[in-house]
Amino acid sequence: MATGGKITNNGRINAIDRAYLSTPTYTVPYQFQVGIGTTTPLVTDTSLELPIPISAGTVNDDGDNQLTGSNGGDNTTDNTTTYKEGANVSDNTAQNLIANDTSATKTWVISDLSTNGTIITDTYYLAAWLYIKDATALAKFKTSGTCFELKVGSDSSNYYSITKEASDLSVGWNWIYSWPDTVADLTETGTVSGNINYFEIEITTNNTTDEFVAGDVVYDLLRTYQDSDLFKTFVSGYPSIDEVNVRSTIRGYLTTIEATGFNISEFGVFNNDATPVLLTHDVIDIQSKSSTDEIAIVSRDQMRERT
Repeated sequence: MATGGKITNNGRINAIDRAYLSTPTYTVPYQFQVGIGTTTPLVTDTSLELPIPISAGTVNDDGDNQLTGSNGGDNTTDNTTTYKEGANVSDNTAQNLIANDTSATKTWVISDLSTNGTIITDTYYLAAWLYIKDATALAKFKTSGTCFELKVGSDSSNYYSITKEASDLSVGWNWIYSWPDTVADLTETGTVSGNINYFEIEITTNNTTDEFVAGDVVYDLLRTYQDSDLFKTFVSGYPSIDEVNVRSTIRGYLTTIEATGFNISEFGVFNNDATPVLLTHDVIDIQSKSSTDEIAIVSRDQMRERT
């Protein structure tokens, strides 16, 4: 992981615009995002590498509900040891994706999210968590082509999907996400109409005989979120200005229920334009954010005399 920070090109334009125009075009620095990207910031950045929701968004399935297995998938079972915090959900349950040896295609379904969860809004971003216990379990995922597909739609023939290859996945928790695509921007199979209340996970293994037992592969927390969930305003009193050192300080703060469950590694400052503009982008040492953590992030920008 590379750490560092940059005032972006747009940030420089924003600053000179507000300094020299009697009626500025851009608004002041106003809010921030956090993310899990680890790429060194560049002055050309216009967004974080991978922003994550600060507020809860909409929990469509909290992981308490068992999924019905078919093909090479058996009905899921509760896992109360390995689960993912987040979205201000207080439960401690995820679902074991149990797989048998009848088919290399393993399928698990909730056919109607409206029964125990919440239907999906197609203008929102979509995400879920997938846990892979170890290298042995990961090695069973099909090594060439799509091995994982998350589907949401009106039924099993009409859906939007997020697909992953084995190289996209790793041991531990994997954040399966659609950003920057909303649900409606994802690849569509058939024609989705009416309520989006069908949810399916499909894993393809290398061999028909590949099996998963409880704890090998775990799903948790299907949720949707929108742009407003990605932003939070600064702590009151910030930005502050140090006129002696010609330096500004911005302070962002995350409560115990915000951005929970993520390894936070980037921070971005934005203005309050109708389409917010990224002004600064910092990559920081990874901060693991649990439901018992509060995190304050301080960003400073200083104008120096060029020699």
